[in-house]
Amino acid sequence: MTRVFGRNELKQAILEVLDEVGPANGYALMQALEDRIGSAWRPSPGAIYPALLALEELGLVRGTDDGGGRIYELADKGRLDAARYEGTLDRVARRASMRPARTTLGSALDRFAAEHPQRRQTLDEDGAARVTGILERARTDIDAVITTTGGAPDG
Repeated sequence: MTRVFGRNELKQAILEVLDEVGPANGYALMQALEDRIGSAWRPSPGAIYPALLALEELGLVRGTDDGGGRIYELADKGRLDAARYEGTLDRVARRASMRPARTTLGSALDRFAAEHPQRRQTLDEDGAARVTGILERARTDIDAVITTTGGAPDG
């Protein structure tokens, strides 16, 4: 499977988005990246915060504490790099749009639960036991599907 980001492109994309949106916390940066790149890629704290820390250590980004959170902004050196890497977000977005759609088991289960019309229905003890039995059988079927289709790991 094609990676969405090439070497150093996540850092370049963060610089570019900071240049566009101005000072922002990590969550706002993740939202801006997802908005620009599209739903084919979901930013995660495990990717964004280490990249921000590396950008801080390089003197490209300044982070300041703000009431329990942290606000990031471009340093002068980062502003120069953002201009140099302009277009990274568009390149990454194009690449992301060409990736085949992926569905994780968790997202399929979440969608099923969220969309079930009686999801808030209270069950008595017998009903709960019957639904649990159905779900246990479904787990076996799901495991068989994953085993036979060779479900791809997230990444």
